[in-house]
Amino acid sequence: MIALPARAQKTVHRAAPSASVASAAANCNLGAATADLDIGRVRAQVYNMGGLFWRGGGAIYEAPYDARNATAEPNALFAAGLWVSGEVDGAPRFAGSTYGNWEFWPGPLDATGETTASRCASFDKIWRVSVRDLAAYGRSGITAQTNPDLLSWPIAQGAPYFVDTNGNDRRDASEPRIALGPGDAGYSLTLGGGAVLDLAAGERPDLVGDQAAWWVMNDNGNLHNWSGSQPLGIEVQVLAYGFTTPDVAVSTATVYEYTIHNRGTNTIIDSRVSLWSDPDIGNFGDDYVGSDAARGMGFAYNADEDDEGAGGYGAFTPAIGIDLLSSAAGTIAFTNNGGVTGDPSVEDDRRVAAWLAQQSLWKDGEPITRGGDGYNPGSSDVTTWAFDGDPLGFEFWTEEQPVVGEPQREAGDRRIVVNAPALTLAPGESRQVDVAILFAAGARARTRLASVSRLRDISDAVQAAYDADGTRGIRDASVTYGAAPARPDRPTLVSPANGTDFETTQPASVTFEWTAVPGAAAYVLDFGNGTEYTVAAPATSLTLDAATQLPQGEAQTRWGVRAVNWGGESRTSFPFTYTYNIYNPSVLLLSNGSPAFVEVVGPGGADPCGPDAGSTFGCSEVGGNAIFSSFNGTGDYIGTAVGAGPEVSLADFAPNDYEIRFTAAGSYAYYPFTTGVAIWVPFEVWDIGVTAPGAINDPLDDVQMIPNLFPDSGVECTFDYQDPTVFGIGETTQRIYAYYPVGDYATWAAAIAPVIAADPNQCPTDPATAAASNEIDFSRGRPLQRFKLEQAGAEISGLTGTVIRFYTTDPTPLVAPSLARAEALRVATHPNPVTTTATVPYTLAEAGPVRLRVVDVLGREVAVLADGLQAAGDHSATLDATGLAAGVYVLVLDADGQRTSQSITVVR
Repeated sequence: MIALPARAQKTVHRAAPSASVASAAANCNLGAATADLDIGRVRAQVYNMGGLFWRGGGAIYEAPYDARNATAEPNALFAAGLWVSGEVDGAPRFAGSTYGNWEFWPGPLDATGETTASRCASFDKIWRVSVRDLAAYGRSGITAQTNPDLLSWPIAQGAPYFVDTNGNDRRDASEPRIALGPGDAGYSLTLGGGAVLDLAAGERPDLVGDQAAWWVMNDNGNLHNWSGSQPLGIEVQVLAYGFTTPDVAVSTATVYEYTIHNRGTNTIIDSRVSLWSDPDIGNFGDDYVGSDAARGMGFAYNADEDDEGAGGYGAFTPAIGIDLLSSAAGTIAFTNNGGVTGDPSVEDDRRVAAWLAQQSLWKDGEPITRGGDGYNPGSSDVTTWAFDGDPLGFEFWTEEQPVVGEPQREAGDRRIVVNAPALTLAPGESRQVDVAILFAAGARARTRLASVSRLRDISDAVQAAYDADGTRGIRDASVTYGAAPARPDRPTLVSPANGTDFETTQPASVTFEWTAVPGAAAYVLDFGNGTEYTVAAPATSLTLDAATQLPQGEAQTRWGVRAVNWGGESRTSFPFTYTYNIYNPSVLLLSNGSPAFVEVVGPGGADPCGPDAGSTFGCSEVGGNAIFSSFNGTGDYIGTAVGAGPEVSLADFAPNDYEIRFTAAGSYAYYPFTTGVAIWVPFEVWDIGVTAPGAINDPLDDVQMIPNLFPDSGVECTFDYQDPTVFGIGETTQRIYAYYPVGDYATWAAAIAPVIAADPNQCPTDPATAAASNEIDFSRGRPLQRFKLEQAGAEISGLTGTVIRFYTTDPTPLVAPSLARAEALRVATHPNPVTTTATVPYTLAEAGPVRLRVVDVLGREVAVLADGLQAAGDHSATLDATGLAAGVYVLVLDADGQRTSQSITVVR
């Protein structure tokens, strides 16, 4: 993930190398060829190194796709890839990858399973031909405009073709496919040698669809640096194709024929073939996955009815399926959270972990068992299909009901592997696995689960066509969709009674009850602030833990219930309220479960939530771009931690929030864990007190802290990108810690500055720094720890102006705000962004003292537009921005004991 585009900025734990035990006789380079399948309603980018749709740049699986639309559509898949394994001499071998260090190289293998670097290089190509190319040849013969891939279609290396006896350019049932292999006349290991497609004699590429791409690759071209495995000695020929047909669903499908040849001298016992995928449905952070054993399909869909964000589908939430048409044996679902149920990582033996996953087993060999995330050692409810219940009915075992009677699982970034059955391959034997990627488009009138239902209908039609006539029949498939159930009526609330006050009793949990509604498959308990819990029918109650599950930050909480089924949902019940002041000091979490560590000002003063921001997740929730789960707004860096980071340490310091500010002035930092070195660094760390999410920081209560550092590279004396990579993007900074001063930061600075200045390298060490280090209060603990940034090809100086904020949860207000009064206090700016001057209209609910000012991102007042008594009603002020530097500012309006604000951007 070197530079992800705005539509798919997610943290990718790119593959670090494993210790390889293979010998690399060929020393082939990884293939660089790419091709797009883009003839129908999907645009899918394919590669010749085993991976699909993403190889370090932007993900490309756009669906639905319209070539006439210059604006890219959302991506339904982020990445996918072929996994192949088997046992040789009693030990597993594996070829595959996830996000890097791919283990297939271009070209075929010889009779002993070997290749050469020059052969790999010559086959670094993907051939792409469409029916339009064939029609053009039929009209005009070979011209200067003839697709060269048609003329060079490599039948001598196994690319499929046929003899078109009736001239319709399509292989009919009476026209057999021809695919040359070793021992056949015309077969050749040399590109350009052997048989040549004879168009004049009626020979045509077997495109199957309306556009096809073909390539050949092998697993013995170089070291298996992802898995550390010895090679299997396999050659893989791939035919991928798309369609343009009257049936929209077929035109939004792509199919991949993987033909695996054992070219080596070893028998591969129980060869296993899988498609690993990272199926992001637009926004990667709010997805669910499931399995349909009857259809041989793994699928992904949105966990709610709004796929928010710049890369999301909005209210048109689709579903996508990985359907093994040729037979499937099971699935396994991963998260990106590590551990035994997480992605195979560098800490694992990935060769074994992936081989086990292809058997629907966890990394430690435990089988998948129904319940929770599927890891339940000791359970006997074994399955080979992850989340194999029916989500349409919110049934167990699904992410809608992971545990019987409990709410939905937390949505997130998912992976799913769909496995074909095991098959032993003797030397010279082959197997073919046919994979269809199916897409069920969303629509405003349909629910997310209606997309899952339609995906099943699409799978049924495509599978029936395949069963009747192989892949050749898919193009003629026609989908019939089932009718959705009627929406249920809304329920009536029962308890707790309206207006209940829990302040006296302070119960550890609260049970919410409502009436049953005919036709409801589930009920959504909605607190109106984004907190929702879904419980499957027939349950008509839900008990929530007060400290961890009830909403916080509200003196009076409103709640209601909606009845749902896959056809839609009812209106919310007439609401009740209750009073329960709850405060659980912790790190503030965003809707996708990641910590609210956000960029509130970008490099050079850029607006991380503005129209030019490449990534804006978190902006709608807390007014800043989440850097712990994606790139910052300008795509420069990702925040991370080595070990337990601020997401663990900050809870002890809630409700205070913190900032790292990259400034020209910088500050002085100390290395307490190594040599006692002290240096100047280009940033400052501040305790900013209790600051409401998205609010302007009040600088009056800010406390400057003392940065402390730890170098994973061992290199001290400078703060820069110089430590080992975490994500595979680039080098990282040193770890940042922050401690309070014993007195104040100024005292520390006064003590350490002359010591640094006196050192020839401005890098003094202990004992020169010992006296000054006594100004650091290590006994108080550290709110920030082990935090670092990762970036590719940039200098740390480019971050000047950046402000990163770390939010914790805030206490519940003692008095509920008046919504009517807050609504009546408004401020705006026209135009915004501002170049010279702008009009600032504002509305006052009541007469009284008013102060309207402009502050910069550090909370410093830079202009006052109004100050004094004013009448209730509409007012207007003028902002003269000619004296302001380009960047982000905030209008702050204080009146009637309230405050409201608006971000503005000054441009030049």
